[in-house]
Amino acid sequence: MNEPQGIAPRRASGFWSLPSSGVGKWSAWLLVVSLAMILLNNLVVMPNTEPQASLDLAQRACNLAVFLCVAFAGVTGLCAIPMKRERSWTVFVAVLLFIVVVAFNLAAPLDLP
Repeated sequence: MNEPQGIAPRRASGFWSLPSSGVGKWSAWLLVVSLAMILLNNLVVMPNTEPQASLDLAQRACNLAVFLCVAFAGVTGLCAIPMKRERSWTVFVAVLLFIVVVAFNLAAPLDLP
């Protein structure tokens, strides 16, 4: 249990492995759910709701659900990297997807090119 002095604790996982910490696993599973929701939203929901103005609220609700899932995956990934020393590629992909989604959502109101 006690570690010798001068030895740094081991990382939770390597880059090419799956997450080993609980928070990293949550981030990875939320990433999988996020990607499935993005596909479902783009292939099923958007083509069926865009032609009908009455379904605009349904489309916004699906977009919000996808955004929240991506945000939770990214935030748990941001927590797993420094706190649990998680280095798995899935956690980094979740954080990268979160950064891209936030950038796209901030670019529209700020009128960035």
